[in-house]
Amino acid sequence: MGIDVGTLADKMIDAGKGLAGGIWAEMQTYAIPELKKIAIQIEALAEPDNGFKPEAIKLLFQMQVNAAVSVIVAMTALTMQLVQEAINAILDAVRDLVNGAVGIALI
Repeated sequence: MGIDVGTLADKMIDAGKGLAGGIWAEMQTYAIPELKKIAIQIEALAEPDNGFKPEAIKLLFQMQVNAAVSVIVAMTALTMQLVQEAINAILDAVRDLVNGAVGIALI
């Protein structure tokens, strides 16, 4: 099953807008491009002929998430823990969509 990057990114951004505590307002400028990068990575990993084993898919995905967290932390005054929790909440919102598209429990 394919996945549409724009739709996925929009769902992640909408989930971010719903984060409690005002964290979205502090991170959105940097989070939106990073969420789009995560969506692009997921689209590539969801391709049936991507050539990666499930372990490699999970590693590549986690590397992209870690990169996003690092960029957002570096560009804001937020701490690693706060940003990681925010990204986790955003990814939870698209868990079923992503796992179904990739074909493994990625999130």
